[in-house]
Amino acid sequence: MRERRSLPDSELDIMLAVWHSRGAATAPAILEALEKPLTASALHSYLKRLEEKGFLRCEKAGRVNRYTALMSEEDYRRQAGGMVLEKLYEGSLKTFAAALWDGGRLTRAEVAELRDYLDELEGGGE
Repeated sequence: MRERRSLPDSELDIMLAVWHSRGAATAPAILEALEKPLTASALHSYLKRLEEKGFLRCEKAGRVNRYTALMSEEDYRRQAGGMVLEKLYEGSLKTFAAALWDGGRLTRAEVAELRDYLDELEGGGE
């Protein structure tokens, strides 16, 4: 399978609609789920591109196309998060967390939640 890269926002929005459909999604269902309106023609172009990139599979069911994700949302998050960490923060989780804190994106409660999570990981979930 081809190496997958991060998706542009427009394609990611479509993948989110497919992932949240919890199965095969039709074009009308995807259009309805999108926050930004798209023409049917534009949607079909994006869907075709996502198929070519290996993110979606299209199956005909009578006169309807059903689109199924070939990568889970969790796997994409893991991959995209790792790419951002490597590219922007040279692989340093500490630098990333510092950027969030300095940027005002983390609250004290979120820091405490992260600390608890790390303690849980370190303790093996005991």
